[in-house]
Amino acid sequence: MYLNTTQHSLSTTNRVLIVSEEKTILEDLRLTHALQTMEPSSGTSALAAVDKPSGRARQPAAPPDVCSSSNEKEALALLESAVHEQRSFSLVIVDGRMFHGKDYCQIIQRMWQIQRDLQVVLHAVSQMESFEQIALQLGSPHQLLVLKFRLVPFEITQLIRTLAARPAAGNKPSLRDLNLDAQLLETTSRLEDVSNRLRLEQDHRKQLEDQLCKAQRGETVGRFADSMAHFFSNYLTVIQGHLGVAMSAQSGSPSDCLSLDELFVATKHATDITSQFVAFNRREYLHPQPTHLGDVIASQAALFQKVLGEHIAIQISHKPDLPAVMADPACLEQTIFSLLLHTRDTMPAGGRLMIHTRQMHIADASAARQMHAEARPGDFVVMVLSDTGKGMTAAELANLFDASKLSRDEDSGGNFSLILAQGMVRLHGGWINVTSVPEVGTEFSIYLPACGSTQAPVTPDKKLLESTSDNESSTILIVDDEDSVRQVMEYVLTSQGHRVLIASDAKEAWVLWRKHASIIKLVITDIMMPGGTSGFDLEKAIKDTDPTVPVVFTYGYCSNKLSNTKELIAGENFLSKPFGMVQLLNIVSSAMLSSARL
Repeated sequence: MYLNTTQHSLSTTNRVLIVSEEKTILEDLRLTHALQTMEPSSGTSALAAVDKPSGRARQPAAPPDVCSSSNEKEALALLESAVHEQRSFSLVIVDGRMFHGKDYCQIIQRMWQIQRDLQVVLHAVSQMESFEQIALQLGSPHQLLVLKFRLVPFEITQLIRTLAARPAAGNKPSLRDLNLDAQLLETTSRLEDVSNRLRLEQDHRKQLEDQLCKAQRGETVGRFADSMAHFFSNYLTVIQGHLGVAMSAQSGSPSDCLSLDELFVATKHATDITSQFVAFNRREYLHPQPTHLGDVIASQAALFQKVLGEHIAIQISHKPDLPAVMADPACLEQTIFSLLLHTRDTMPAGGRLMIHTRQMHIADASAARQMHAEARPGDFVVMVLSDTGKGMTAAELANLFDASKLSRDEDSGGNFSLILAQGMVRLHGGWINVTSVPEVGTEFSIYLPACGSTQAPVTPDKKLLESTSDNESSTILIVDDEDSVRQVMEYVLTSQGHRVLIASDAKEAWVLWRKHASIIKLVITDIMMPGGTSGFDLEKAIKDTDPTVPVVFTYGYCSNKLSNTKELIAGENFLSKPFGMVQLLNIVSSAMLSSARL
C-alpha cells in the first residue's frame, strides 16, 4: 500500500505512515502531490515534465514513500517491521478521531518505544476530551505536533514536505532552522486560515440548521392545527345541530330556553374562533365584512371581564359615528382576547383596563413614517387598550413581537398571544403600535383601515327558507366519515319529512346510488373521505349517470384551498363545517328549488 509503487525505495528519513480510516487517503495524496508539482506555465504535471533544452524527460521531485494503516494495531506492526528492516519511518500522521474511547497516550508512547526519534502529528482532536492537555500528558516532547482540526490532503502533503526536509538540511543547522521555522510558520498560518474558514462554515451551517428546525416546527404546528380544527368542526356541527333541534322544539321552562340560547351563542363563538384560527394558519381571511369595532367590543364585554377577572376593572368608551372596518368579526374578537391575556398577566394584583375607539386621518407618507414603520396615508379606526400593569423595559418592548424569543425565558420577550394578534391585524391591512413605561402601564393601539361608511352592517337573515310541498318527502343521500355528523344531519332532515340514506365513504355511497338513483333528489357529501376517493370524484360519477341531481359539498377547512377547479359557493353548493340546523335546511331547500327549475 504505497503512494507510488514505481519509485525506488527512498531514504529512511523520507518514509511516512498515515493512520486513518479513510480508504482513499493514499489516492488523494498522490493527486495532491501531482497538482502541487505542476508546471505553472504549461499546466503539465511534474510527473510528466520534460526537459525542454535536451528534449529528455526531466525527473520530477520524488514524492515521499507513504504507507497507510486503518487502525493502531496495524500501525504498530508496520513500525516494528520497518525498524527490523532498517527502513524506519520518519513521520507518522494520526487521525485523532480513531482514538475516541481509547488510551491514546499509551498508543503514542508505544510508537516511541519502537522508534525513539519518530515524529508524530496528531490531528482532528477537537472531539477528544481535554484535547488541550494532550501534549502535557505526553510530556511535551519536541517530536509531537497536535492540531485541533482535521487535515485535508493538501495540508498533509505540505506538512510531509516540511517535516521531511528537516533531516536533509542537517549539515546546515542555521539555514535548516530558519527554513524549518519559516515553513512551520507558513503551515501554521495556513492551518489557522483553514480553521477560521471551517469555524465560519460551521457557524453558518448551525444557523441554517436552526432556521430549518424552526420552519419544520412551524409546519408541524400548522398541520396539527389543521387536524384539530377538522375535529372541532365535526364536533361543533353535532352540537349546533342538536341545539338547533332543541331550540326549534320550544319546549321546557323559560330558564331552559335561556340556557339553550346561551349554549348556542357560546357554540357560535367557538365556531367563529375555530374558523378564524384556520384562516390565520393559512394566511387568509374567512368572511371579511363591514364591521363596527364598537359592536364587537360591546358584544364581548361580559366575556372580557371573565377573562380578566374581577380584580381588574374595565372602562369602555367609543367616539360616536365611527366608520366600519372591513374585517372578520371573529378575527377581531380573537385579537382583543390575545391582548387581554397579556394585560391580565401584567396586573396579577389587580388594576384597570381602558378600551376606547376613535378615528384618525393620516394625511401623507411623511406623517405615516413619523407614526409607525407600517403606517400609510388614509382613514383608520383606532382601538386603544391601556392598562395600569407593570409595563415593559425598552429591551422587552423591542422583543415583544420576536418569534425567535419564544423558546427562551418569558422576560426576554416573544409573547405568543401578541405575535398572533399582530399577524391578525396585518391580515386586515393594519398595524399595532405599542408604548410602555415601567411600573406605569402599557398602551396598545390597533390601526385598521376604515370602510368609509358609518352605516351598521346588515345581519343576514337566519330564518328557514320556505319549502314547497314537492320537496317535503325527498330522498337525500348523506356521505360523511364521521358517525356523529351523519346522525345529526339524518335527525334534522328526517324531522322535516325527508327520507335519508347515509354512507360513510364514496364506495358505500356509490352502491346506494346505483340502487336508489331513481328516487335520490339530493346528495350531500364531505369532500375529504377515507379510501382515496374524494367528494369531487363521487360527484363526477353521479353526474355521469344523472346530470340533474344537485350535489352539496361539506368541508371542515377553507374552501379556496382545495385543489379542484370546481367553483364552491357558500349557501348554494358548499356548506362549511361547522354548521347549524338552519344553515343545513336552508341549503337543502335552495338546492331542491334550483333542481326543480331545471
